[in-house]
Amino acid sequence: MNKINRRTALGAVAALAIAPRASAQTWPDKPPHFLVPYPGGGIVDIVARTLAEPMQGILGQTVVVEPKPGGNSTIATALVAQAPADGNTWLMATISHVVAPHLQKVSYDPIADFQPAAFIAVATSVATVHPSVPVKTLKELVDYGKANPGKLHYLNPGNGSSIHLSAELLKSYAKFDMVSVPYKGIPPGMPDLLEGRLQVGLLPGPLAHQHVQAGKLRALAVLAEKRLPQLPDVPTFAEAGFGDAQVTSWYVIAVRAGTPPAIVARLHGAAMKALQSPETQARLAKAGCYVPAARSPAEVLTMWKADYARYGKLVKDAGITSQS
Repeated sequence: MNKINRRTALGAVAALAIAPRASAQTWPDKPPHFLVPYPGGGIVDIVARTLAEPMQGILGQTVVVEPKPGGNSTIATALVAQAPADGNTWLMATISHVVAPHLQKVSYDPIADFQPAAFIAVATSVATVHPSVPVKTLKELVDYGKANPGKLHYLNPGNGSSIHLSAELLKSYAKFDMVSVPYKGIPPGMPDLLEGRLQVGLLPGPLAHQHVQAGKLRALAVLAEKRLPQLPDVPTFAEAGFGDAQVTSWYVIAVRAGTPPAIVARLHGAAMKALQSPETQARLAKAGCYVPAARSPAEVLTMWKADYARYGKLVKDAGITSQS
């Protein structure tokens, strides 16, 4: 190889070596698109928009939040799996990310095709009963279900949802009877719960608080790491003796696998900085979420793998299928 060609080849190699670093330094050079796998206005959309607003100022680019509902969260997820691995397409991943593939065929691998970037929040839920049910604690509910098979019916807002999984995990753990009554979301089932045609509802924290305060429901236990300020007298599942029978409903920003580590690191840092804002934390709390201890992308990936295996077993053992 002559000197000119050698210099040209070495220059090309140097340019390739520098290119990823330069890309990470200038990223994002256009507005990232943040795909939400559920309808606009819902809790997942609210969490995404709550983060997008402060992250825009941190990253210096508009973050475009796009609800892409359908397919039990798989439509938006597939779009991210097919997007370029450049960090410009984000997914607001929920627990359905590791559950849906056990319920239906998907075009992607939920672990291998994605890179978690930031653990954002955990949703709180409250186990409630209609006042006509003669129980005041979670243990009493279990004992009542054992003594009265077929009499407890619970609101299932969607097969494979965190609420559905929580109810089935509690049933499996405590070995008592409770019948799933499926609805397309929580709102359609609320009249039946409030009027006593359903006896049990695992509800988002703010919704549960609203109806408990009005005397329309009784709270038994909270699905969270600590008690809710709005319901200080209601114990957590762990305090009630059922710590191993709860499903953690998480929210994670994810990108396509293969995204340069430096871009993932910048996205992670921007999200963590946004979560430090008291205003952001207050908005998440109003939506029924809390900000957990920070986790690295590697730690979140480990969590994903564990949840994929754990909930896959639960889906199989409980005979859970897709409603579609």
